[in-house]
Order: sequence, then structure tokens, then C-alpha cells
Amino acid sequence: MLTATGSKKQKARGLFKRATGLLARFNALQNELKTVKNKLERTEFEAKLFREINTALTSTFELQEILPLILQVMTTLVNTQGVSIALVNEEDKTLRIAESYGLDPKDIENFYIYYARINTGPFKEVMEKKSPSFFGPEHNLYIPLLMSVPLVSRNKVIGFVNIHSMYQNKSLTPDKIALVNALASQASIAISNAQLFNAMKEQATIDPCTNLFNFRYFQQKLDEEINKAAANGTALSLIILDIDFFKKVNDTYGHLYGDQVLHEISKILKSNVRSEDTVCRYGGEEFAIIFPNCTQKIAERIAERIRAKIEETTANDRRGIFKSPVTVSIGVAEYTPDINKTMLIHRADCSLYYAKNTGRNRVCGYDANLETEYEKYLPKNNY
Repeated sequence: MLTATGSKKQKARGLFKRATGLLARFNALQNELKTVKNKLERTEFEAKLFREINTALTSTFELQEILPLILQVMTTLVNTQGVSIALVNEEDKTLRIAESYGLDPKDIENFYIYYARINTGPFKEVMEKKSPSFFGPEHNLYIPLLMSVPLVSRNKVIGFVNIHSMYQNKSLTPDKIALVNALASQASIAISNAQLFNAMKEQATIDPCTNLFNFRYFQQKLDEEINKAAANGTALSLIILDIDFFKKVNDTYGHLYGDQVLHEISKILKSNVRSEDTVCRYGGEEFAIIFPNCTQKIAERIAERIRAKIEETTANDRRGIFKSPVTVSIGVAEYTPDINKTMLIHRADCSLYYAKNTGRNRVCGYDANLETEYEKYLPKNNY
């Protein structure tokens, strides 16, 4: 039989055991509540960030603003270390890394060596499936790649979001994978809208026959370059080029051939100027080239090189494109602080008139004495 003292001790032990169990459950609940609270706070933070991202992505149509933002958010939310966005070039079916973060230059080089063609390599599988794919050491890739998510717009893959590595080698958890997929969905819409906007903008500024900038863009660009030259005190030159006897070309061989000549001449022009120069179709058979940081003397030498190249290429055409030799006349003028855009164009045009009325197939630089000649030849309209 238990004594009264023993009974009290047993009850005390029982109460202590129950209290210990309740405390343990309380601590567990507290930890669980803390986890739930953290998760809710994280979810709320992510939801708020997604709303901000969506606002930011829909507020611009510039890819150079959209792509860095996507990668910045990816790094913040998913803890990626190496991440990239590769976009599809529809014309030649290739991929280019449009934006990247944390990628070794050697990895970028290997990407272009082994995976630039979308009909081979890991991205072919992702494109065909139109769903995320995961990669590991067993795939023996030439670049680090954990996950690739296709950017799908209007049921067409326009690019890929690639996770190459994680910060401190952390794993891609299901929650993080869900975030990547959600970000990729937003990125698809933003990138597609930007590409559509840029395509429409390009159509508004590109001449369809020559693929050169059109007259409207020429006017805008010349304004821009004149403002730069005036502000910085730098040189600026303009040439206006005209195909000699182009009406005869159209009358003899037809307008389709005439369009072909315009297209081929435009390619020669683009291949004989610098990347900073702007080649435009001025109108009809006339072209204009804006040369920033270039004096009239240098522009005249470039113009002579272009003239000679066109004459040589069309006279010795082994491809059979040109049915007869083509020559051009070119007028050159330089911007000075005392003139405006209209006067600069007038001076180049004045030089062109003189070149055409003194034998054609030649380059003429502007000189004040040409003004009287311009007035003399203008009524003839001998084009």
C-alpha cells in the first residue's frame, strides 16, 4: 500500500510529466506558428514584389530595361548565382544570350560554340516540350545548367530563362521552382510585348524595299546629330547620293529590277560605312548618309570610295544581278554652327546637283561658289 507521502510524490511526478508534455507541445506550436508567420510574411512579400514587378514590366517596352529587372528579381527571390535569358532569332533559328548575371565568360563562349543553334542541344528538348526541364551532371553539358524554362508567347517559344547555379550551392526547392515558373510567365508577356512594339517601331522607320532607314527617320536622326555636334563642337557631314539615269533603268528593265538595284546598292552603302553612320533612303533613287565626327574632307574620301565600289561591283558582277553597270553622283556638305538642318541639306543637295550636271558618276563637295551653279542648273531638273 502506498503511504500518503508516496501517493503525493506519484501525483507530483504525473503532474510534472503532463506539464512537461504540455510545454513541449506549446513550444512546438509556437515554432509552427513562427514558421507559418514567416511563410505568410514571405508570401506577402513575394506577392507585393510580384505586383511591383508586373507594374515595372508593363511600364516599358524597352528590352534593355526589362531583361535586367527580370534577372535582378530572380536573384533576389530564388537566390540564383548564375542566371541568363536567351532569346530566339527567328530569321536564322539561333539563340543569343540577351542578358546574364554571374556567368563565367568561358561558359558564355561555350554556349555560342555548342548551343547557339536551337535545333540541337538541351534547348531543343525544352522548346519541343514547351515546359521546364532540369539538368544535372549526367547530361554532360558544356555549360553549367540546372533548369531551363521556355518563354512562351502565343504558343511559340521566344526564349529561355536559364538557372545555371544557385547561391552557396543551395538547392532548387519546389517553392523556388514555382517562383521561377511564375517569373518566366511574366517575363514572356513583357518580352513579347517589347518585341512587338520594337517591330512596329522598326516598320515605321524602315524602308521595306532597301531595309534602310526611311526619310522620316533621316529627319529625326539628322536633328539629333546636329544637336550633338552643336553641343560638343564636333564635326558632322552629310552626303546625298543619286543613282544616275535611274529612270532609264526602270523603263528598260522594269520596276521590279529597279527595286532590286535599289536593294543591292543599299547593301553596298551599308557595308562601306562605320557602325555609327546612318544610311537612309532619302526618296526615289536618292540615298542620304549622316557621318557624325567626320569633316567634309574625310566624307568626300568616303563618298569617292562608295562611288568607285558601286561602279566596280556593278560593272564586274559575277553573280548576274546587275544587267548593266550602275553609277552614282554624290554631293557632300559639312555642318557649321551658323546653319540649320535645312541649310545643311540644301548644301549637300546643291553639291549633288553640280555633280550631276557636270558629268555624273562623280563626287562633289560643297563650296559657296556652287550656289550660283545650283540656281543655274535647278530649272533643268535634268535627272
